[in-house]
Amino acid sequence: MTKTPPSTRLERWRPRLLAAGAGVALALALPGPGLVPLVLVVPGLLRRALSGTRGWRAFRLGWLSGFAQWIVAVAWVFIVLHRYGHLHAALAVLAVVLMAAILGLTWAIAGWATCRVPEVWRIVVLPLAIAAFEELQRFPPWIFPWNPVAAALTPVPVLLAPLPVIGAIGLSLLTLLAGSSLDALLQPALRRSGALWLAGTALVWVGAGLLAPPFRPAGPAVKVAALQPNVPLETRWDPANERRIEDTVWRLSRQAASENAAWIVWPESAVPRILERDGAFRSEVEAFAREHGVWMMLGSIGFGQGEHEYFNSVHVASPAGLLPWRYDKVHLVPFGEYVPLVGRIAALRALVREVGLFTPGTRVLPLPGPAGATGVAICYEVAYPSLYASEVVRGAQVLATITNDGWYGNSAAPRQHLALAILRAAEARRYLVRAANTGISAVIDPHGRVVTQLGVDREGLITAEVRAGEGVTPAAACSSWLRAAAVLLAVGAIILGGRRRAAGK
Repeated sequence: MTKTPPSTRLERWRPRLLAAGAGVALALALPGPGLVPLVLVVPGLLRRALSGTRGWRAFRLGWLSGFAQWIVAVAWVFIVLHRYGHLHAALAVLAVVLMAAILGLTWAIAGWATCRVPEVWRIVVLPLAIAAFEELQRFPPWIFPWNPVAAALTPVPVLLAPLPVIGAIGLSLLTLLAGSSLDALLQPALRRSGALWLAGTALVWVGAGLLAPPFRPAGPAVKVAALQPNVPLETRWDPANERRIEDTVWRLSRQAASENAAWIVWPESAVPRILERDGAFRSEVEAFAREHGVWMMLGSIGFGQGEHEYFNSVHVASPAGLLPWRYDKVHLVPFGEYVPLVGRIAALRALVREVGLFTPGTRVLPLPGPAGATGVAICYEVAYPSLYASEVVRGAQVLATITNDGWYGNSAAPRQHLALAILRAAEARRYLVRAANTGISAVIDPHGRVVTQLGVDREGLITAEVRAGEGVTPAAACSSWLRAAAVLLAVGAIILGGRRRAAGK
């Protein structure tokens, strides 16, 4: 029996290794590992893996790349399911694999579509296809617009300069196109096209950065304090810990007031009390705001008109009392308030106590605040560019987000979550205040630079001065159009390229 030479076996495995390598490279470039330069090798590795393939094989290779990216980047979902959802370790691993397999379909379709066009077209079609799926990823069956390629650039704020003009999806496209063009320079047959696309990418990148509107202050500086009580999830639901939790939050609030903060932001679910149903708690909040002359932003369960209408809400208290307006969370979080696709399985409902009870909000309006109208997002909502964009268009002058990332432990997830907030601040040219129960709390400036932050698993508070901003960036004003244009451009390029290939051109 003739044995297959090792070199032949390696050649057979080469496309799979390249495809998997592309996915792992992106996962390692994203916040957490944060090996930023690796983002540039992603499109080249995948394009080489797809070389000479079509149809089902291209689909499988694309899926392998996407699967590898997601299985590494969101390995923290295991912590959510096993440690806090009390799911058996084997089932938790299976759930993570299933999640990565479903999300990998976006890359599978991108790979299949890319192989329908001529080789020289793939330099730009592959980046377009991946960027387009960043937008489509927020729709079923995925409903998980997490970890856009642009997030890999957040540790280097100077690279975020185009964001106010082209948004995160545009920056993801430019990043992928830069990497694809650089790889094409290494292949003699594609060198000329690669050079042209690289020059065009650089021109758009620099041009968009120069055209980006500056931050336009619209009021005096206001000192804000973001609290981080660092209450572990294992203890927050135990009634025996309620007093200790409240004492910690109020102690930090008094410290913030003593440091002359005019605005105090509590993280999501800071205390186990319900503001709208607990008169004593409401009085305590109003008395504190009145006594110290501060504004307070805090999360609590809100109630609707229906018997079973519960909202994840943000309330605001001013020195004059609790405001009659609140913000109800519009985008409920997968693997937090529900689990996609398998969320109706009873064994997984232990992920959170309120799973299945929350109702999505329907109105997106800024709330009043000491630094001006405040655009609000709760937890996972910062993954949706359209939310803050809508609030800025409606007059938001500063942004705030409250979250409880305690579900994710000291993993890559809190860092990935922070990166999304950085993208939103830079897109809108607004200061953004982030209060997280277990970290990372941060204040981000209008250019996407972190002014101050408090890391994971640390108790304390951060303070910084923020200013209201005015004007609406192109990325905010045209948010939906930019994302739709990316999808349509990808579809158009694939159709046109397919016709050119069929014609033998």
